[in-house]
Amino acid sequence: MTKLDDLFIVKNGIATTDLNVLLRQEADAIPLIRPASTQLRTLAGWVSRANVKQQNIYPAESLFVSTNGEGSHTYAYVSQFEFVPNSDVSVLLPRVPMTLLEKIFYARCITLNRFLFSYGRKPKGDRLKNIALPSDLPEWIDSADSSPLLKTIGELAKKASKPRPLAPERIGADTVALSELFDVEYGTDMELLRMERDAEGINFVSRTSKNNGVSARVRQITSVNPTPAGVISVAGGGSSVLSAYIQNEPFYSGRDLFILKPKFKFTEEELLFYCMCIRANQPRYNYGRQANKTLNQIRVPARHSIPKWVYGALKRVAGGISQQVGNQLVAPAKRSKVGKLRDQRARPVAA
Repeated sequence: MTKLDDLFIVKNGIATTDLNVLLRQEADAIPLIRPASTQLRTLAGWVSRANVKQQNIYPAESLFVSTNGEGSHTYAYVSQFEFVPNSDVSVLLPRVPMTLLEKIFYARCITLNRFLFSYGRKPKGDRLKNIALPSDLPEWIDSADSSPLLKTIGELAKKASKPRPLAPERIGADTVALSELFDVEYGTDMELLRMERDAEGINFVSRTSKNNGVSARVRQITSVNPTPAGVISVAGGGSSVLSAYIQNEPFYSGRDLFILKPKFKFTEEELLFYCMCIRANQPRYNYGRQANKTLNQIRVPARHSIPKWVYGALKRVAGGISQQVGNQLVAPAKRSKVGKLRDQRARPVAA
């Protein structure tokens, strides 16, 4: 094990008191990052590039960690875009070059240290720098073979679709009730605690905003048929209300989980678009105002209002991932990160 400070230079975010935080993205505006328990919620808004010093703007694939908040502290992520961190976020700059997979690995390791901290004992300053991290990388990172990943990425690209005739450039103005596009049904309403875990079993989907809604894999019960694949699962209650995901495998589900069965033949990209539209309604709900009775009434864009940019999105994403995989999955390293760092520091300086 080694200390975080041995692997990373810690850079603190900036105070936003004097910054004009934009609620919508504008030209030459940069995302502002805040602490959050999920990466989706770390976006606090946007700030004008002209109002921020260049040294406070960090590039894509930078590792950052939340240093404040009762439910947000110590969560670490790798950003997919350049950003400006607020004062409750610290950016970790590697002391030696790291691949994307290595950064993601260390982000997970940092998050696993949450139990050491609390709202009264925040992971700031020396506490953050002294977090213990593995000095040796696991073999699956250094010796990863890109071919299985590239095969999966290729399958993702095949799910891309062509725009419908007369599809608009932007989201159209016509909307319909969700019930006009999907049959809204209640899930299997089962309790995970009463089920037998089985790594080779079927998915159990619950009211969670993580892992595509899947909480575990369980043994199938002969007397209860699982929900077929090809539907959208939506959390009707809980703190993750309106978390919506496509389920591509048969599954069981917990309480307050709704199933949207398409009334028409949608492409996967169209279903992903409607998942996004459903989640966009989250601000209308909270723990005291669930979506149980009003889910089928939520207004979403009509089929002919789906914009052109939705179609082909999976192919574009697959292309970006494929390029990253080719760049990041390199030949196995023979030395640990700490070993490389010591070697680098021990190099003689040319006269």
